[in-house]
Amino acid sequence: MSFEINFSKMNSSLDEFSIHLKQVESSREKLIKENREVILFCSKAIISLHSNKIKDANDMLVKAFELLKDLRKFVISDLDRYLWPAEQEYVEAYILKEIVEKKNSISSHLDLDVSLSAYLIGLLDCIGEIKRMIYDSLRRNDFETSLSLFVTMQTFYDSIYPFSIYDNILPGIRKKLDVGKRIIEDVRVTVTEEQRRKDFLSKFQK
Repeated sequence: MSFEINFSKMNSSLDEFSIHLKQVESSREKLIKENREVILFCSKAIISLHSNKIKDANDMLVKAFELLKDLRKFVISDLDRYLWPAEQEYVEAYILKEIVEKKNSISSHLDLDVSLSAYLIGLLDCIGEIKRMIYDSLRRNDFETSLSLFVTMQTFYDSIYPFSIYDNILPGIRKKLDVGKRIIEDVRVTVTEEQRRKDFLSKFQK
């Protein structure tokens, strides 16, 4: 006995999935392309901050934030991971700005409207930029600022280190912590030598 199968519901499901996948692919391409622009804005902001051009840095960060806000409209399915690199760079640049401006508190991930993963990595990446600020301060003979920055750097590392056990969930965090540790140890040596030099000179000035 022959029978006829109605495939209309199946085809309807497949058509719906095809439309969804096309939307996902289009959104993915948009996120990858615009991601680079956000990162560029943030990189320019960081360069400006090291030159103490805070207004220029702020302008770049405003542009980056607006673009990030627009990109979030394209995050569908599991595409949020394509936004993380841009968010990480934004966190790094924004937190660095707060440090340069000597703010009395550090913004949370809610303040910055970024994912917790991006926030965590962005803070770690900031350690390298703080190192540069410390060396710049030492060149200006501003030892007190260097010490304050070193404490900030160490606090970032100590606060994030417990998350190293989640390396299987946050890929690469342990490696970034290792890099951060090496940076801190390098700075510690430099700051300690500078302290000894100052102590030595002070004995002859008395």
